[in-house]
Amino acid sequence: MGFSLTGTHIVFFVAAVSIAGVVSGVFVAIITDVTSSFSDRGERLTEEIDTDFKIINDPENIPDTGGVYIFYLKNIGKSKLPTDNETFQIFVDGDILPKNNYNLTPAHIYTSDVAEIQVDNTTISAGTHQLRVIGPYAVADTFQFTI
Repeated sequence: MGFSLTGTHIVFFVAAVSIAGVVSGVFVAIITDVTSSFSDRGERLTEEIDTDFKIINDPENIPDTGGVYIFYLKNIGKSKLPTDNETFQIFVDGDILPKNNYNLTPAHIYTSDVAEIQVDNTTISAGTHQLRVIGPYAVADTFQFTI
């Protein structure tokens, strides 16, 4: 006798279940990758949003101590802010300062703490200037001051 109708149904059922298992395995892998990617991007976005700072000097009275002008940088974000010449770029009147012409101390600041930006006073002449500080995640602050 031949293969019965029930036998045919069983073969199709087993094939359908096998294909569904393979497809669901692929979907699980894809969904896991997408979920992981969203989680990583969310963490980076949170760090970026939590990063903020402000230059808090008196624009008419910039301290000049030991051959350097001192600018004060306050962390107004929610996370610890690394302060070094690799993390921050300093511009005066649109020109980038070489890394050996400025220094930031201490090495990091927490929320509400203040760091000093010490800029070699030979790089800034008398007059009105614009200081632009660019930090992590391209967060920036601009400050007009007079020497």
